[in-house]
Amino acid sequence: MKLTILGSGTCIPNPKRGSSGYVLETPSSKILLDCGSGTTWKLEKMGINYLEIDHIFFSHLHPDHTGDLVPFLFATKYSHNREREKPLFIWGGKGFNKFFNTLKKAYGSWIAPEHLNVDEIKGGSDTFDDFKILAVKTPHIESSLAYKIESEGKSIVYSGDTDYSESLIELSTNVDLLIIECALANESYKMRGHLTPNEVIKTINAAKPKKVVVTHLYTECDGENVVETIRSNVDAQVVEAQDLLELII
Repeated sequence: MKLTILGSGTCIPNPKRGSSGYVLETPSSKILLDCGSGTTWKLEKMGINYLEIDHIFFSHLHPDHTGDLVPFLFATKYSHNREREKPLFIWGGKGFNKFFNTLKKAYGSWIAPEHLNVDEIKGGSDTFDDFKILAVKTPHIESSLAYKIESEGKSIVYSGDTDYSESLIELSTNVDLLIIECALANESYKMRGHLTPNEVIKTINAAKPKKVVVTHLYTECDGENVVETIRSNVDAQVVEAQDLLELII
């Protein structure tokens, strides 16, 4: 599997970190995890044809994770001299169908390309062409989910936005790659629904993933070098997420 980080930041403008978006490529599928602002043009920048995305899985409904859905679908509907040749499946947690129907009321057929399928994830696991995905509830907002994807004997977990969670630890146990948020620079910044470096360290040491990508970083996290703090306190390879970074799993 190949992971491309399109956005490693948050809702706050940052010249080097865009809003959340990640592409996971398996031999037969292209999977988009979240679709924050700027995702669509970054796909093209990285040489990934947006019309070849098979699935979009949303971790939750906050704007910095969903902001490019309308531009993505508008570009799909009016793709100029290219056409989508296969179905597009879009998935979200509780309330996603209502969210999407509200967008359709505003934009109508402009965001209704052919071959579009939209649904909520009811829980449990699903198997597609060459990957299996498992979604679990996480403590952030009502629609929040973390995802585990397995393909070619490898496994990856994407935390989305989350507070400390035993369900995330269980989902991430012994995976090949854990993509985990660390929105808060230290304990003094602690707010409900996001992780501090100490909570990320505790999660990694409990779950024991082989490799970790630390992402969803506010500017304060860069200033306080939180990734190095995490790296120094866990027995796993730790990578700082960067926009347009590519990793092979």
